[in-house]
Amino acid sequence: MKRLSLVWICLATGLVMCRNPLDGVELRVKDPIENGVVEVRLYDPAGNPRPVSEVNLAGPDASRVVTTLNTNRYRVNPDGVLLLAASPDVTPSTAEPFRFTAVIRADEYLTVVQPVVLTGPGRVTRVVRQISLSKPPQTVTPARTTGRADATGTLTAPFGLTTASSVPNADQASIGLLTGTRLTNRDGQSVGGNLTMQVIQTHTRDGNNTSQIPGGGVLSNVTALSGQDSPGSLRVISLAGSVTVEVFNDAYQLAYAFSQPARWTMDINPATINGQRGRAVQPGDSIPLYSYDAWLNRWQEEPTGVVVRNAQTNRLEYRATASRTAAYVATWTERVCNVGPVFRVSSKLNDVDINYRCELIDATTGQRVSTFYANVNNNVLIRIYNQPEGRDLKLRVFDETDAWGKGAKGGLMAESAVGQTCNDTPVLISLAALPVPPVMKLSFNFTCPQGTKLDESALPAQIRTQYSETGKEQWRELITATRTERSVASYRLKIGRRYDFRASTDGGATWPLRQNDYLIDKPTWSLTIDSPTYCK
Repeated sequence: MKRLSLVWICLATGLVMCRNPLDGVELRVKDPIENGVVEVRLYDPAGNPRPVSEVNLAGPDASRVVTTLNTNRYRVNPDGVLLLAASPDVTPSTAEPFRFTAVIRADEYLTVVQPVVLTGPGRVTRVVRQISLSKPPQTVTPARTTGRADATGTLTAPFGLTTASSVPNADQASIGLLTGTRLTNRDGQSVGGNLTMQVIQTHTRDGNNTSQIPGGGVLSNVTALSGQDSPGSLRVISLAGSVTVEVFNDAYQLAYAFSQPARWTMDINPATINGQRGRAVQPGDSIPLYSYDAWLNRWQEEPTGVVVRNAQTNRLEYRATASRTAAYVATWTERVCNVGPVFRVSSKLNDVDINYRCELIDATTGQRVSTFYANVNNNVLIRIYNQPEGRDLKLRVFDETDAWGKGAKGGLMAESAVGQTCNDTPVLISLAALPVPPVMKLSFNFTCPQGTKLDESALPAQIRTQYSETGKEQWRELITATRTERSVASYRLKIGRRYDFRASTDGGATWPLRQNDYLIDKPTWSLTIDSPTYCK
């Protein structure tokens, strides 16, 4: 059992010295705010070291935004997480929504501007890219420029940019707004003053082409052009590229609509296959265009753009227009099912908190369609999404987990009968041969000085714990203990392995409690905390 002491210890070594054995560690007594919390999780898709970020707030209720510890010390923590909340004296509702904008700036990075509207006590989580201007992902070219509009939001000069990459002869994209174009936000109000335009171009010459477009290659529940039937959900089969445009002013008001459409172009890889004709793209080809509105999480069909050969550069380029800020994706697609097939699991597992490796197999060709991890507790439904119509698929499950790899048997445990795409009638898969993994008992213990006893009401409302393979700093959720529930069972740890552990009492804003290189040599793990703070 590991003992973590927070009492002050006095040692006599010629003179009396007192020190805290966990220097700099503070186990907070104040409970974090849990209602109206906004969690912004930043990540750099290029995998660069995390930059030093500055947090600003804007919008009508910015002055009443606090951290989850009810302070004004806003910061992005070392994990790239920013935790904000409505002040405890505020009760967001549909009738009185709480509005603010979180702004995150870092040197040589695109500025992150996240508008937030809270209408209730629920938690809002955003996962947001933080893109480096100098070291972006392989398939991305970001760019930024400035301009100006008058008080009515009308541009006083042309406003636009052309992307430029450090890679020689790289594909480029251009976008331009004409003088006299008026910019308005989603409420129809003018966006004037000093302006910043940010553009993210995605090209198709390197790497995983769909990894940096919204949805990762799936366009869910696409809204049709006016007067047409919705195409449903679509999947990319041949991507020509994408351009995302964002405009905001010094007050971080985001522009939404343009009174005159912006004209934009992007270079096209000549090896791009015309998904309709099955040949390389040529001048004169039309490529379907879709927009994605991140605020509404909505895909929309757009007027089709066309491929031309640029007379100056001799490159193929795609030309289209944009009536508003959005991510614009030029691609050929195929229709996919929202759900189906669905597989029902029969197993000996109950309340097992790990996932097992699954393979989706084309029953006609025997080829593997995808690999993923899923929970296989008894009676769980494993739903398959975004597969083309008219396919027969089978599910295979292996004794291999996302927590610690292969189990006692390690190999294929079962294969289901055939299920059909677009059919949500469950197909049984029996995992009777899959052994129940060993369980680990996890607990937090609080001890008190003699003559006192534990005061549960003084304990942290929750203690959230995470684990990582030793030295890797790749943290994963373990358990969350509460004042009254301090012992939990988990299957995520394996006897004989070493782990790093950390714990937070403020909802994940800080992680002051650490155990490094801890050998799991028995089916229990406990953390004992000595502190008179929690005693009476």
